[in-house]
Amino acid sequence: MLVIPAVDVMQGKCVRLRRGSPSQRKIYSEDPVQMVKKFSDEGAELIHLVDLDAALGVGQNREIMRRCIESGTAKIQVAGGIRSVEKAELILKHGAYRTVFGTIVARYPRFISDIARRYGADRVAVAVDARGEKVNIEGWTQQLDVDYLEFAKSIESTDAGVLIFTQIDVDGTMNGCRIAEIARLLRTVRIPIVASGGISELSDLVALSKLGVSGAIVGTALYERRFTLKDALRAVGYAD
Repeated sequence: MLVIPAVDVMQGKCVRLRRGSPSQRKIYSEDPVQMVKKFSDEGAELIHLVDLDAALGVGQNREIMRRCIESGTAKIQVAGGIRSVEKAELILKHGAYRTVFGTIVARYPRFISDIARRYGADRVAVAVDARGEKVNIEGWTQQLDVDYLEFAKSIESTDAGVLIFTQIDVDGTMNGCRIAEIARLLRTVRIPIVASGGISELSDLVALSKLGVSGAIVGTALYERRFTLKDALRAVGYAD
C-alpha cells in the first residue's frame, strides 16, 4: 500500500482544512513547493497535490502548482477544479503523473474516457467524496442525492484507473478513518481504491493496508507530527 502525503494549496500557502471547511483552515507552510520537496526527500513515491482555491471556484494557484509538480522526485497526482480536457492535459504536460476528477465526472461520467485513452487509465483518478453516504461536489460545497457506492459503481463503466475515496466527516480531524465504509466500497467495485480522511495513527495505516486498499492519503497527522512519513512507510512494509 502506498502512503501518499497530501499538500493542499490555498492562497499560495500549504494548509489543511477541517472537514473541508475554509473557515477551519490551518496554515502549515508559506511554501508548498518546499513541502513537496520535503516529502519527496523523505521517500514518498506519490504525493497528492490539491488546488483548494480552484476546487472551490474562488481562484487558481497555477504557478505554484506547476512549481510543485516540477520540484521533487516523487510522482504527483493533482486534484482541484480540473473540469476541462484542456486543463487536464496542461497539468499532465507539466509533468504530473495523474489527474484527479470529481465534479465534472458526477455531471458527465464519460468525460474522462478521452483522457484515459490518450494517457492511460492509471493516470486518471476519480474522487468519490462522501459526507455520510452522499456524494459531495464543487469543493464539497454541494451534496448530491447520490449514494457513494452507487456513484463508485457507475465509474466502472468509464476508463478511470483509480478511485480516491474521501470521508469528509472525518477529513482533517485525526479522529480515525471509517474502516466499515471503505470495506463496503472495496466489496462494491473492482477499481483500485485510495482511502483518505481521518487517519491519525500508524494503526490506521496498518488496518487500511490489511483491508486491501492500494493507497492511503495522509495529511494532518503528518503535519501535526503524530508520526513521520518514514514511520508510516515502515508500518506498511514500504521501507527498511
